[in-house]
Amino acid sequence: MEWTNSSYIIRKKVQQTFSLLKYIFIFPVVILYLLIIYFQIFRGQYYYNLAEKNRSRTFIKFSPRGIIYDSNGIVLADNRAWMRVYYYPFIDQRITPIQKIIEILPESKKLLFQAMKTQKVISLSKNISREKLFELLSLRHKINGIEVDVEYRRRYIYDEIFAHVIGYVSELNQKEYLKLKDQGYYFNDLVGKSGIEKTYENYLRGEHGALVMEVDAHGIPTKVLRELRPISGNNIHLTIDSKLQILAHKLLVNTQKNGAVVGVDPRNGAIKIMVSCKDFNPNTFITEIDERRKYLNDKNLPLFNRCIQGVYPPGSTYKILATIAALSEDRVSKNWSVTCTGQFKFGDKIFKCWEKKGHGSMDMLNAIKNSCNVYFCNLALKLGIENFEKYSALFGFGNKTNIDIPSEVSGVSPSREWKEKNFNSPWFDGDTINIGIGQGYISVTPLQLAMFTATIANKGILYEPFIVSKITDQNKNIIYKKEPVKKNILKIKSEIFEFVEHSMIEVVRSGTGRAAFLGNEILLAGKTGTAQNPHGNDHALFICYGPIKENTIPTLALAIVIEHGLRGGAVAAPIAREIFKQYLSPEEKDDKDIFIENYKSLEETYVGD
Repeated sequence: MEWTNSSYIIRKKVQQTFSLLKYIFIFPVVILYLLIIYFQIFRGQYYYNLAEKNRSRTFIKFSPRGIIYDSNGIVLADNRAWMRVYYYPFIDQRITPIQKIIEILPESKKLLFQAMKTQKVISLSKNISREKLFELLSLRHKINGIEVDVEYRRRYIYDEIFAHVIGYVSELNQKEYLKLKDQGYYFNDLVGKSGIEKTYENYLRGEHGALVMEVDAHGIPTKVLRELRPISGNNIHLTIDSKLQILAHKLLVNTQKNGAVVGVDPRNGAIKIMVSCKDFNPNTFITEIDERRKYLNDKNLPLFNRCIQGVYPPGSTYKILATIAALSEDRVSKNWSVTCTGQFKFGDKIFKCWEKKGHGSMDMLNAIKNSCNVYFCNLALKLGIENFEKYSALFGFGNKTNIDIPSEVSGVSPSREWKEKNFNSPWFDGDTINIGIGQGYISVTPLQLAMFTATIANKGILYEPFIVSKITDQNKNIIYKKEPVKKNILKIKSEIFEFVEHSMIEVVRSGTGRAAFLGNEILLAGKTGTAQNPHGNDHALFICYGPIKENTIPTLALAIVIEHGLRGGAVAAPIAREIFKQYLSPEEKDDKDIFIENYKSLEETYVGD
């Protein structure tokens, strides 16, 4: 029929039908255009990167860690070059190159045939010998698929001597990987696990490089697109004096006991010595898995840093704090005297002095010099626990020192509230007497004891200890420099410090610490200690500082703890003497193991605390 003769209603229905069809055809076209705009403009970069990713594979080239130096620029930890040989099967498909490689590296036969089958890059050797490496390189004109790369592995030059200071690196475990993968770490990456390696990981680790390979649709590499060279980490400069550290380690090992030696500069808090025994070789944590298990099963706890994690009663070294507190609080004068009969009876408990027959009449100077327990038992009752708590806090006991290596513990500085909370028991006067002679509930770390000694040496400034003095980049630019931090300035009269120093000089000159005596020309101030141990023989302690010169702050303070060493004057004091001999006369070298030879005779000669 003719359109012009159709009724109006029919024409309207036909027009509606065509309009609907028009929208049905136009809508998909609009959607298609919108999708094209979205994927090309808004998501274009994403899909371009995805395509590039599918077109290439990246092989990581691990960066060398920064070098660690001692205070004199001596290298303590660096990186050893490992030659790694790679075979690229897609470069040369002939069988002849494979046969030549097998002749040089017979152990690679299985890997080579696997590489030919999968057409994937393989590593033939992690640390090839120089002879075999040169033999391979001499055949490179015949073997096109061979590439040699250098990989750097951490090396600790002095093995165990600096183990607890530097720490060690090892592979990431699964938990660490999940935590650090967003920071650029890979599953087989090495990371600092303890010591300086852990604290300064972000400075030491460097930036990894990469080898970007083009791959075909099957994932088989076809050529090298680009190479990004790794960037070495920053270098760490320690405050540790390696010569003193080596000597202190040797002397401590020669006692055949576990223990700790800490040396600090009283002028700023810089750690000069930090030795903990038993120790471990950090090199084993890079490759030797079986050796690691031995350390974990060793009852001597070689991974345990006794300098900052070991807690011990301070013994008679704590009598110095009692003296300062008593004089500062005007509880007694330095002329106050007590008669020592060899024991002090309090209620039904008897506190014994090391001198069984007694010291007789003792004033404060002689009580310190001879380490008289009876004198300080009486003094403790005059002081009271509140004053011990107050002055312990002033000198940093019971709190972490905030040294820049991990896993430090705080020790215990007890109080009435502390005992009530931990033992649900009130504080007794007998507890106070025990504290007065450095026994009972109080416990300190060797580092805390060293910082206490340094604070006496500098007459009242408690510094925050530190081991890293500065950090430099590969161009020797300083990117970090440590500024000493004064944690506390004690408002204690100078005459009190002068009296304490005079008393401690007498301890070394003619008292219980005379095994550390170096002569009247080189004055040291010290204090011996013997700490009771419920698990065996008593621990031996000795603190000292020097050299003492008029109007000059001493430059070295020591704290020495020998587990089960019995007497500080016999075992710990001689170690201090040898360290100061080396420190003051570094040009004089004596490699003779004098300490172990005289150990028994010293134990018998220097009786006392």
